[in-house]
Order: sequence, then C-alpha cells, then structure tokens
Amino acid sequence: MPDDMPTSAFVWYHADQTCKADLRAWMQHVQQALAIQRRLYQRQQDEKTTFMEVFECVGFATIKKIEQLAAQQPCFHGITRRCESFERITP
Repeated sequence: MPDDMPTSAFVWYHADQTCKADLRAWMQHVQQALAIQRRLYQRQQDEKTTFMEVFECVGFATIKKIEQLAAQQPCFHGITRRCESFERITP
C-alpha cells in the first residue's frame, strides 16, 4: 500500500487494568497532538487485560508518529505494543 493510503491502525497490548486512567490520558494526548480520531477498547480474558487502540483513516506516516509518541510515554515502559493496519474494502 502507498504511504498516503488511508488505513485503520489497531494497536494492542497487555497492561494492568489499573493503568486505565493513564491510557485514557494517552489517547487524549495523541488526539490533540496529531488531530486524529481514536478509540480505546479493553478485554479481560485468562486473567489478562488487553487494551486495543483504534485509529481510523490514518496513513503509515501517522502510524509511525503514533508509535514515536507512545515510546515517550512512561505508561508504556515495559509494555510491548503490537500494531496492525488494514485497508477498508467496504463502506
């Protein structure tokens, strides 16, 4: 896919549920810094909490910026973030 092709990015990671306030603040920060829409999801399964950030209609350059900003956030130290991106094929 070309660098400017809009995609949706899905970033997921395991974190302690007590981090929820920090993660909400992070999502607010990334929205303000990059002027993009975002959503945060949570799932509890097998005694693990998984969070997933969703960013729609972003290009690969923006995804890189998101991950660069995340690397600077103390709430992500020691957490492995996994990012997948998909191109929408239906409305």
